[in-house]
Amino acid sequence: MLMLAVMAASLGGLGSFAKADDPNLQEVLWPTKSWQTSSPEQQGMDSARLARLIEAVGTYKQDSLTIIRHGRIVADAYYAPYVPDVSHDLRSVTKSVVGTLTAILLKKGNLDSVDHPVVDLLSEKQIQEMDTRKKSITVQNLLDMNSGIEWVEKLYTPEETIMRMYESPNRTAFVLSQPMANAPGASFYYNSGNPYLLSSLITRTTGQSAFDFAKKELFEPLGIKSAKWGKVDAQGVTDGEAGLSLSPHDMARIGYLYLHNGQWDGKQIIPPSWVERAQSGPVDATFGFHYGNLWWSYPEKGAYMARGRHSQLILVIPKLDVVVTMTGFLNDTEFYSASGLIDDISSAVKSDRPLPDNPRAQALLAKAIHRAAEDKPYVVGNIPELAKSISGKVYGFADNKLHVKSFTLNFYESDSSWVITTFGEPGRNRFTGLVGLDGLYRKSPPAGYGINAARGRWTSEHTFVMERRILGHSETQTWALTFDGDKVTVNFENTDGFKAELHGETSE
Repeated sequence: MLMLAVMAASLGGLGSFAKADDPNLQEVLWPTKSWQTSSPEQQGMDSARLARLIEAVGTYKQDSLTIIRHGRIVADAYYAPYVPDVSHDLRSVTKSVVGTLTAILLKKGNLDSVDHPVVDLLSEKQIQEMDTRKKSITVQNLLDMNSGIEWVEKLYTPEETIMRMYESPNRTAFVLSQPMANAPGASFYYNSGNPYLLSSLITRTTGQSAFDFAKKELFEPLGIKSAKWGKVDAQGVTDGEAGLSLSPHDMARIGYLYLHNGQWDGKQIIPPSWVERAQSGPVDATFGFHYGNLWWSYPEKGAYMARGRHSQLILVIPKLDVVVTMTGFLNDTEFYSASGLIDDISSAVKSDRPLPDNPRAQALLAKAIHRAAEDKPYVVGNIPELAKSISGKVYGFADNKLHVKSFTLNFYESDSSWVITTFGEPGRNRFTGLVGLDGLYRKSPPAGYGINAARGRWTSEHTFVMERRILGHSETQTWALTFDGDKVTVNFENTDGFKAELHGETSE
């Protein structure tokens, strides 16, 4: 044991060891600077099963899949056109991070209790429709999605509560002023206004935005450097329900913190009891899930997770010492189920000890990861003569839902390109990128708004359809442009279900 302690010290803080009564005495690695890698067999996992999983996940248009066991990455797949080290939009995984920041508030003493009534903590807000039920909403109710506040969010249409919140000049006051549908704690109801109030609470109690608070108290200790987090509102509050972006490896650091009961390299970042509630999920939620502290759980499968729209996922399976991250851009009807993923990962775990080396299975895994990174072309037809006459022309539009001011396509013998200008702020209203015409995406050089990837094809003599992605954004945009003389009709749709039709013309 003394020798083990000396060896641990010689690692310069890279790792520590599990409890002395642990029969396997597994070393705990702290990936503050970087993750170590390993073959699956060295960590008791089957490479062939992981290869099949990577292939299966790829059929659902995911962006990445990272699997970690015993603190080491055993599989790390990136599906084209997405690439490693790009921060990815996490959607509602943001909520689980806001929950984690609330735990830090509690540990630091900025918050005295999760049973504290919310309206008392945010009493400076102008709150409408006050009643005894609203006065009894606690911080824990916000964390468990059972505040009882009446709320509608599903299709993101203008009349829904969440969209009206975004249009409000004071979003925190807007959420607090919504009528009550149920008594607090009575039932689970998913409401993005709840984590928005928690983000507001962070600002109220620390004098910092949630993002600034997270940088110092969470991201820096864990070695997270890829974080981006939208904009603050007029009151200095960071979006609490969405907007955070992290790389897959940094997502995994959040999961690893929870895997180790809120501890990171000798420092207790969040209370162990907080993690236990997230894992146990005391609130019955939807579709067989449980819920607690803004984390989803499957207690019967021994797993819990942070989940976001379009298949963003941080999955923790404590009994297997496993963390998995997944990112994607697919729609809400096509996704690799969390339940299925837990089962597939579990079936790949064969032992708590190393397995015999398996070069053949490892070659299959390497091939699956390589194939994931290869762009898969779609079929393209012939390029009509019309392409020559419209190339380089600027088509202008009146103000519209997309705020598009002009659209230009440039067709060349090699890579072609597109240019979009908007009615936005000068200097930040021009977007451009390459577009592949051979069925493959073309990536553009990094810009302030990210890395564009686009491909296009003519679906008729008069209609050109372009698929555009900004890598790390959890959506795909489809722009269908139909030309008729000097006029163009643009039909826009994204994987969030938003649609718009624009009509423009060129004066050239």
